[in-house]
Amino acid sequence: MIFEYLNYALVCLVVLFLVIIFSFYRSNQYMIFDNRNFSKKFYKNLFIGNSSLITTKTIFRYIGILILVIAISGIKTGITVKPVERKGVDIIFCVDVSLSMDAQDIKPSRIDKVKFELSKIVDNLEGDRIGVVVFSGSNFLYLPLTMDYDASKLFIKSIDTSMISSRGTDIPNAIKTSVEAFGDEDSQQKMIFLFTDGEDHSDLSIDDISYLISEKIDLHVIGVGSSKGSLIPLRDKQNSFLKNESGKLVLSKLNLNFLKEISAMNNGNLLRISKSEPISENIIDLIKKGEDSLISSFEFSDYEHKFQYPLAIAIFLLIISHMISSGKRKKWDF
Repeated sequence: MIFEYLNYALVCLVVLFLVIIFSFYRSNQYMIFDNRNFSKKFYKNLFIGNSSLITTKTIFRYIGILILVIAISGIKTGITVKPVERKGVDIIFCVDVSLSMDAQDIKPSRIDKVKFELSKIVDNLEGDRIGVVVFSGSNFLYLPLTMDYDASKLFIKSIDTSMISSRGTDIPNAIKTSVEAFGDEDSQQKMIFLFTDGEDHSDLSIDDISYLISEKIDLHVIGVGSSKGSLIPLRDKQNSFLKNESGKLVLSKLNLNFLKEISAMNNGNLLRISKSEPISENIIDLIKKGEDSLISSFEFSDYEHKFQYPLAIAIFLLIISHMISSGKRKKWDF
């Protein structure tokens, strides 16, 4: 049993208490607070004596108001489990956060462009669950599957190339983590959108993880960067760029051939983020095609409203109190 509007009920209860105290005070024809034995005599008259306030009429009235306060609190009891069906897709955005994503051949930078496109995609979703995996030399599930789009946009906004300390780009293991993020539910249509420049430095090959991609998972690849490439700026140093172990500047290029291999694993699509054309519309179209399938894989709990019962009792008591004659008032015997 819970109270949906408990705060409002507590306010009403406090007001009721003050009204009762005020009524007791106004009922006296002399100042009870001047009596040094007030406490003892007050309680004697209040709970034992023949005070005109402690009548059947008054008891019915205040009990009725008290029960009315309980009804206002929105009392709910029990749990009703209902199956829920929705049209939607489970989506994992797998985002490369390696240092090469700071390259600025895509303005303002590769990683900033990805975040911008992801936010636009989320704004156009409805009924889909989304999650985020980030990766470089290692990876982790940054945002588990959720339908809280406002929270998702906050997570997306916080994506940064400094999130993972290990250098490199391990794409195969990032895809593995993305697949595992879907869990064991088989009824959903599932999609992975891999955002990367394709610079892979892992020891694994695509064949090592291709068995993880089932027929129910669509793997789409979004290439980020240009074939011409760009230097990688260092954030902590102005006008400085990343160098390799030999001291030479690192030129990061879009590895288009490798990305084609990935997208071909499960008849996925290969898209590219360009300088001018937005990619979000193409991704939204792919998601909408998957939303044609009906999903009924989860349930939610709800409570049954029970406020009508105390409300009926309160109305009954208030009517009875109104019908009872108040009789002649008597003074308190102090």
